[in-house]
Amino acid sequence: MRHLEAMSARENLIRVAAERGESLTHLSVKVGRSPGYLSRFITRGSPRRLPDVERRHLAIVLDVDERLLGARDPWAPGEPA
Repeated sequence: MRHLEAMSARENLIRVAAERGESLTHLSVKVGRSPGYLSRFITRGSPRRLPDVERRHLAIVLDVDERLLGARDPWAPGEPA
């Protein structure tokens, strides 16, 4: 099994959400999108990359380093939001 950092943002989102007991539907709503938004991101690749604000919000909600979700200038646990 690959280390999390070597996985894609989509694979990481699925894994971390499952580990935290969060559904993609619930997370989509938490970032202010329609219930199917993150499912479309995973299955259809749309959007290509998560917008910065949504990605940061997901990282905070899931308490993970934002790089796991595709960030270039990340938020990490233990840092101010």
